[in-house]
Amino acid sequence: MLTATYVLLTLSIEQKKERHFIARMLHYVQNIARRPQDIDPLQIQSQLQELITFAETRHQRKVEACLLPALRAANAHSAALVKDLENLSHIGHAMLRAVHKCLRRAMRRSASQGKFLCRTIDLYCQNLLSRLDKEEQELLPLAQKVISSEEWFEIGSQFLEQEDRAALAVPAARAYP
Repeated sequence: MLTATYVLLTLSIEQKKERHFIARMLHYVQNIARRPQDIDPLQIQSQLQELITFAETRHQRKVEACLLPALRAANAHSAALVKDLENLSHIGHAMLRAVHKCLRRAMRRSASQGKFLCRTIDLYCQNLLSRLDKEEQELLPLAQKVISSEEWFEIGSQFLEQEDRAALAVPAARAYP
């Protein structure tokens, strides 16, 4: 049970961080949407990349690679929930492609493209929030009920391995700009 607590606490902390990234991005986008002529596409790109790196990487590594397979194996009735989460991820990836396309257009300094970019980023962020809500309200409670202690131990081990790899990659990334 201690391992399950570790996994759930890790996910909860990361979800709070992700919500912080999303809130910061939404605040920035809402402010600049009022002044499309002042949009700095490079600033948007930087903040967006920070959000994407954290949100998508966390989700793919922890939820999709570790938690969802264990949930599928533990409970056949989880198929609808897993499908919903996968659909939100696919929609998010499609929105992200649209955001990048809008960002390239906004680089041309078009005010109308800037407004569309802000709206597209807003939709992407809302999708991320929907995915987080579904994880918090449905996925994690179901996982707590149906995943065995042995499986929680395996998930916890995978989390630790991923964190070790991430910790090793950070200094290497900083050493070579």
